[in-house]
Amino acid sequence: MIVSVELEEVAACVLDELPCVHYAMLALGGAVPVAPYETFGTPALAGAVTAALAGRSAALMANHGAVTVAADVEAAAELALLLEWAASVYLHAAAAGTPRVLDEQQQAAVIATIAQRGYGSTQAAVPPRQEAT
Repeated sequence: MIVSVELEEVAACVLDELPCVHYAMLALGGAVPVAPYETFGTPALAGAVTAALAGRSAALMANHGAVTVAADVEAAAELALLLEWAASVYLHAAAAGTPRVLDEQQQAAVIATIAQRGYGSTQAAVPPRQEAT
């Protein structure tokens, strides 16, 4: 018996796309597409998921669940947690009203700000001042 429901599975049952409702979703590639339903374990499902992942690191599989891809298993697991959180944010927002979705211009502004400020980087965006010797 299944005793818990993952929210990304709920989203995969009702959405054609999980909209980009928070800038953190840009780590997933923005809005998360939902691959059309195909039977589990089939080449058709593999093809649908591959197509949905084009240019992204996450996809939902209609009436199945989620998949994330990254350079290593730890990074993929972190993206899976991010996807679950994003699905939760969206579904809770949808229950309360109409979620506001970040448009392409807003997403581009976030990306530009991240690049400009080195946000999320362990390196300083601006080199530290050198002491005179």
